[in-house]
Amino acid sequence: MIGRYDFSDPADIAALPVRLEPHWHVLQYCRHIGVIKRPARPLSWVARFRTKQGTYRQEHLGKLPGEGSETLSYAEAVAAAETWFTHPTNANIAADSRATGSKTDLDYCPWGDVFTVGHAMRDFIEWKRIAATKDTFGALLSLINHHILPSIGSVPLAEFKGHAAKAFTLDVVEQPPKRGNQPRGPKRSIQSLSQEELRTRKATVNTLLGILRLAFKLAWENGATDDERAWRCIRRLPNRSRPRMLYLNRDECRLLLNQCRPDLRDLVLGALYTGCRATELDRLKVGDVAQDVFGIYVGAMKSGPPRFVFLPDEGMEFFLSLVQARGKDEPAFLHQDGTDWRGRYKHLFRNAIDAAGLPEGFVFHGLRHTYASQLVQAATPLIVVAQQLGHATADTVARTYGHMAPQIREMQVRKNFAPLMERQAAVGPEVELRMQQLTMGRAGVDWRTYAVVEDGSTRPKANFSQNSFWKEPDEI
Repeated sequence: MIGRYDFSDPADIAALPVRLEPHWHVLQYCRHIGVIKRPARPLSWVARFRTKQGTYRQEHLGKLPGEGSETLSYAEAVAAAETWFTHPTNANIAADSRATGSKTDLDYCPWGDVFTVGHAMRDFIEWKRIAATKDTFGALLSLINHHILPSIGSVPLAEFKGHAAKAFTLDVVEQPPKRGNQPRGPKRSIQSLSQEELRTRKATVNTLLGILRLAFKLAWENGATDDERAWRCIRRLPNRSRPRMLYLNRDECRLLLNQCRPDLRDLVLGALYTGCRATELDRLKVGDVAQDVFGIYVGAMKSGPPRFVFLPDEGMEFFLSLVQARGKDEPAFLHQDGTDWRGRYKHLFRNAIDAAGLPEGFVFHGLRHTYASQLVQAATPLIVVAQQLGHATADTVARTYGHMAPQIREMQVRKNFAPLMERQAAVGPEVELRMQQLTMGRAGVDWRTYAVVEDGSTRPKANFSQNSFWKEPDEI
């Protein structure tokens, strides 16, 4: 496993546990340096790189200082690793490397006297560097670098009119989504997309159009252009939000937990007890547990304020046991190598989902939807669900999960409707039997499919969306 170690510090190396596998540190993505610390053996430097086929090639570099003759300092080991990485034999089979960490600048250098879309993106991103949260800024930068600049970055802003907006929109819709470092697939015509594929592509387009409109309007307000046409010609696509349909029932949750190794099981339980995002759980400290409330304290993330998440008794017992006898500044959730997770749960979670036979499309964020769906199904007021999730109002919860409680609606209506008239006589036996069948039949129905009204359309009544053009990127 790859941990966050400082191999230049002898104290960090001394704190490494003894084990058969090396301890790895990322120099660049796909390029690692490691320390082998085995029982009764000298400590040794190793290096490895990822090949184009997805496997690893490993090389022994030398011993650490104090471990005998022919030793290498950390700097010397890194230099030896770089030499080995760039050897022609290795360079020909190695996967492309890239710097670690998130990008902080545009992959574009605007130049010349003509004010282009790229110039507008530069001014916009510099404003957002001041105004936006760190997470929102990173999301904006990624969207601009990936979608906008390669396609229309060099287009003069004065030439960006309705036809340019249409061409950009169609190009994004027909491009398949890019997942991680996987190569992008070929374009697909808009006619070949399913309704769900079209809906998600439209959602991406509308986010990008919102960025363009704000950036172009900022350029006009700053006096970089006197023409308003560039931002006025941009219109969002009509689209319908689709409620979250992929979440687990309690039996499926138990199946998943049984397939998780211990450290991942803790992380999954944390999500199921709180509805927190993976990033929120990764940032959670021991001192945030039971901080004056029967629950946990979740710090501010993206555009959302900090909040308390209250816990059931079972969840409180879990968290108190998890952080027992640990320092308040330590991460609450630890990888098995003793460091924080930092996104390393993804492949492990995918393996657990596959082993449990759960839907292929279920990701870790689905645990947040599972948490919310369980509360909604139990007739929890939507504003309570919203506050637990960190939403300012119940609107998002109603839109996302409101379809999930038809059984609750049915129960509440049958319970609370005041009779209009007295029953003068018993109803017929056929009606009584049918009433019993309807009541008993519902008990065995999966609540995710009960009273579902299918509507695959992505087109609202209006030809042009009138909704606001921009909301800070956020996960529900």
